[in-house]
Amino acid sequence: MQRHTQARIIYGQRVLLRPWQRSDNLAQELWPRYYEPLHTLWNIPRISLYDEFGGRGWQAQRYVWAVDNLQQRLIGRISLREVETDGTCARLGISLSQAHVGQGLGTEALALFLDHYFGPLEFSSMYLDVAAFNRRAVRCYERLGFRYIESEWRSAGRDPALRQLNDPRHTELLTFFRRSRFETFVEFYEMLLTREAWLEQHRNNGVVR
Repeated sequence: MQRHTQARIIYGQRVLLRPWQRSDNLAQELWPRYYEPLHTLWNIPRISLYDEFGGRGWQAQRYVWAVDNLQQRLIGRISLREVETDGTCARLGISLSQAHVGQGLGTEALALFLDHYFGPLEFSSMYLDVAAFNRRAVRCYERLGFRYIESEWRSAGRDPALRQLNDPRHTELLTFFRRSRFETFVEFYEMLLTREAWLEQHRNNGVVR
């Protein structure tokens, strides 16, 4: 799996990707808090870590890249987990500083990374899971070519953010929640992007690199 850990800086128009460093952990902790009232529900752990990719097994180790802006300030993090031992696929993790959300920087960073992932790293497919009510993230993934596979419902436990569902401003989000007397579940989408779909999208857009 050495090819997954190759140190390389990848430059884009407004961001660059580089290997994650220990000092980046502190920098990420200093990011401002997200103002979205339901943001704590974006990262509910998966219900099961069962090997769902054909029984070949995957590595527990995570590979992480930093996303910097052109001022060399850390604004995001991209990671791979559940990396297949045969190197065919992995699961995406991505986060962006609140101050840099909604500017297209996350989409640009992920597009750069996908070129690297399906190019030099030679993966054939990428999986991700995303809270269905996080419409901004879902739209970003769909624009990049990810397609919906299935839904999974995850328990939100006693997260205080659940009180926000009683706010009329969030009525349109209720379809992504199942509420009972004792528990609330949140819908998560499982999504997939293949190398073929990524390259085809780039051919159609005339931007294959």
